[in-house]
Amino acid sequence: MIKTKRIIQEQLGNIKDLKIKTIDMDTTQSNEVLIEVHCCGVSFADILAYEGNYQDTPKVPFTAGLEVSGVVKDVGDNVKKFKNGDEVIALTLWGGFSEYVNVNEKFVLKKSKNIPHDIGSSMIINYGTALYTIFERLKCKKNDRVMILGASGGIGIASIELLKAIGCKVIAVASSKDKLDECSKYGADELILRKKNSNLKVELKSSLKENVDAVIDNIGGKDTLDSLSFLKWEGSIVPMGFASGKIAEIPANLVLLKNISIVGVFWGPFAKGNKSFNLNSISMINDFYDKKLIKISQPKLYDIENFMNAFDSIKKRESIGKVSLYTSKYSK
Repeated sequence: MIKTKRIIQEQLGNIKDLKIKTIDMDTTQSNEVLIEVHCCGVSFADILAYEGNYQDTPKVPFTAGLEVSGVVKDVGDNVKKFKNGDEVIALTLWGGFSEYVNVNEKFVLKKSKNIPHDIGSSMIINYGTALYTIFERLKCKKNDRVMILGASGGIGIASIELLKAIGCKVIAVASSKDKLDECSKYGADELILRKKNSNLKVELKSSLKENVDAVIDNIGGKDTLDSLSFLKWEGSIVPMGFASGKIAEIPANLVLLKNISIVGVFWGPFAKGNKSFNLNSISMINDFYDKKLIKISQPKLYDIENFMNAFDSIKKRESIGKVSLYTSKYSK
């Protein structure tokens, strides 16, 4: 019987109540792949779930963690695409903050051997969401101007890289010079500093060279409303997150005046209407990386035993790019 360490919440609420426990692994089912986890990505959704504030509240005891990179250690009787020793990435549907996890084979994908496990752990959620947003929902094309609010976060950096890979012009908005430097490193064309307690509308009026075709908004609140003035006719805005802690109420008259589209993005099997979801599109990220069209940002790594510092960095909006945990199986 394989034993595994996991970050477990026994009573939804304060993340300070989380504990690492060693438990017996469940038997690998016929359509599952057993993955030895080397690195697991951390997202704001993980923290919301532990606190009981995610849209689909999980049952306790509960282990968060939505994406992992690791090595196949066992496969179910019906699994044909994977074998022991394969290096893979996986969308875990929770349970990823663990040394081992069983995952349905349709949510597992072989990882390019050129991609190390730490970078692999930051691919699925951020780059999958960005890919779906840019290619399927916004249908971006070469020379489109796209502005990203909160551009230095994981999805922001992924969006910068994918937009640049198809020849778009990217305007990055972030709250510090360090964050903008990171955006520049991954290809942003224009950098706009969002000063603390300043008015975004004023900042954009003085800094933005021309209006944009689309806004990818990770911040929410008043910044969402302020950005609408800088969309071109028939431009689009994608509300991707609410790092400000506020959800904007967009007045219908602003949508009408410029034929603006508000584009929803709820990517993955979490969206109940997305019955045919699979990870096939993520293979494009493998290809982009192998062809050196994207770098994939190096995540900030924390030992899984030191998970609280990782969570705090996200909650306090101190993190730049992706944050990942590594297990004892990972070798730097």
